[in-house]
Order: sequence, then structure tokens, then C-alpha cells
Amino acid sequence: MSGPSTIAVVHASVGSGHRIAAESIAAELAAASPDADVRVLDVLEYGAFRVSGDTAASAFTGPTAPLYDAVWGSPGVGRASMAIARPLLSATYARFSRWLRETRPAAVVATHALPASLAARAARRGDLGSAPVVAVATDYGLHGYWPRRGLTLFCVADEAERDELARRGAEGDVAVTGIPVRPQFSAAIDRHEARRRFDLPAETRVVLALAGATMPGPYVRFKASLAVTLPAIASLPDTTVAVVTGKDAAFAEEVRTRVAGFGAKNVLVLGYVEDMARVMAAADLGVLKAGGLVTAECTAVGLPMVLVGPAVGQERANVTALRAAGAAVYDEDPRRLTEVVRKALVRGGKLSHMREASTALARPHAARDIAQRVLALAAR
Repeated sequence: MSGPSTIAVVHASVGSGHRIAAESIAAELAAASPDADVRVLDVLEYGAFRVSGDTAASAFTGPTAPLYDAVWGSPGVGRASMAIARPLLSATYARFSRWLRETRPAAVVATHALPASLAARAARRGDLGSAPVVAVATDYGLHGYWPRRGLTLFCVADEAERDELARRGAEGDVAVTGIPVRPQFSAAIDRHEARRRFDLPAETRVVLALAGATMPGPYVRFKASLAVTLPAIASLPDTTVAVVTGKDAAFAEEVRTRVAGFGAKNVLVLGYVEDMARVMAAADLGVLKAGGLVTAECTAVGLPMVLVGPAVGQERANVTALRAAGAAVYDEDPRRLTEVVRKALVRGGKLSHMREASTALARPHAARDIAQRVLALAAR
């Protein structure tokens, strides 16, 4: 590109996965094109009224979850819903559309369907000139709300998503890039050094529980079930349990109190962890909800997964894909967590197979791949 150009990388703050994916792509864009003005935008901040990401997420974690699950993967329902909602969305996010029209970015990258739809519509109106609009999936499945027209490129997690877009008659090119994870996941990590870094014993199996999400519904129930079952998991022979509680100080204290009451000495509460790649690389088995970004991070370090709790919509698609690949086992009922973990650990051959399957799915350089494709398109 000649001269400074603006590249917009847009997400919606519904959970953290869309934001992390956007930031990861933006970091690679800035590294590859230092003169570019790379801007990470949250489309929800451009609304006529502010919508909480957690409130929006309650559609698939609250009472409406069954309805959300029923319509999530239907292209027909998605197209009809977007057609009905388009006037309202256009009015609500007129400020974002105006920003696109006035800024005329060299490229727009969207990690969520809402900004992808708004940018694709702007492209069809001619508001973006020849600037490419690139959509990036952050799950192992595609809901029906992604736009079919107006996209230059759709970057997807796997071949199944590519085939699904072909069935839907989507326009534009499709590239199987994987889900963009943070740059830290592309570096080689020494497993033994990683254990020393987090004071984890070298000789035991390490079960890593990822429970930092603060979203409502099943995420809260997952934490509650995890707190109850941790002492039982820690009682498994030659096992250490590490718990990432994120910024949820109340949950961290609950875990500490509960394990202390049971006298469990082999449970380590890590709180908020910035270096997630290293702590994942130190573990033998991950216990987590089936979010797209976090499961992609697990595959980046070849970590086998136990996925637990009710999974609807995109989480159901993630469970299906990861189980089919052999990288994860799943149980809907968190109360059976201890038994599921025990079975995964005691069957050494199964755990080894799951690690190999997880490694086979790894695409740690997805963000770099996407950035290079965006820059090539913008240069045209």
C-alpha cells in the first residue's frame, strides 16, 4: 500500500472471543504493514443505544437458549431474520455505517456477523469503493446470520465450514485459515519450563480448569459445578489441578475456601493469567466450556479437552467438530465432570490419541495468514 491507510478490524463485545480474534489479526496487520493505521473497533459502541455484550450473550445462555439453538444453524432463518431486522439495524448502527462511508478504510475485517453484515451492505452500496470486506469465523460452525453477498473473502475454521458456505451459495472467496489466536500461541514452548513458571510439579498429571468467563447462564453453572467437583478431581492419583479464575475474585476465593475445607493440597488457583499459551502447554488435560476461541487456543498447544455443560448454537457446533476430530470428550452434565476426567486420565492411550488429534487441528498462525490475505487484497 502507498502511504498510510486505515484498516478497520471490527468485533462485537459479546464474550471475549470475537475481540481477541480481532486484536490478534490487528497485531499481525500492524507488524506486517507498520505504516497502516490499524484500528480495532467494537461495533456495539457505535449503536444508537449501548447494548451490553453480556446481555446480548444471554440469548444463548439464558431462557431463550433452546430457541437460539433451534434456529442457530439455519441459513433460511438467518436470512429471513436479517431481512426483517435490517431497517432497525441500519438505523441503530447508522453511526458505524457513516464512519465507514467517511473514513473509506482500505479494508474491513469483521470477526462477528453484525459488523460483517453492515460492512457488506456498505460495500454493495458502493460506500467502500474497492475496499475488501473480510469475514472471519471464530467457531467451528456457521450460523445463518453471516452475510452471503458483499464479502470479498470469508476466512473459516475448517473444511466443513468452507463446504457449508458453498452449499449456501455464498459469494466471494473462502479460505480455510483456522480461528485466529493470540501471537503467543505461535511460539515454541518448553513444557517443563512452563511448569516451573507456574509452580506446577513436573512429575504429576496436570488438569487445567479454565473458568475465567463472567458471562451469565451456563457459565455460572459451570463454575458452580467445578467448585463442587474440584476436591474429587484433586483426589485422583498423581494429579494436580490448576484453576484459571480470570478476574472473578469471588469465584477464586470460593475455590480456595472449598479446597481448603477438604484439605486438598494439590489445587492451585491461578487467578488471571496473561500467558495462557504457557499454562495450557504445561497441562495434560483441559476442562472448559466449548467456546470457539478458547478451544482453538487449546489445539494450538495440542491440549486434549473435556468439554462440559449445556452447549447450544456455536458451542454445540464446536463440540461436534472437536469430538469428531477426537480432540475432546463431552458431557452435558457438569455433575459428571469427575468421572469424565477420571476416564480420560486413566486411559493413557486415549489421552495420547486426543493430544495427537488436538495437535492435528492446530493453526497457530491463523491471524498472520488472515493479515497477509487482507493486505494482499487491499494492495489490489
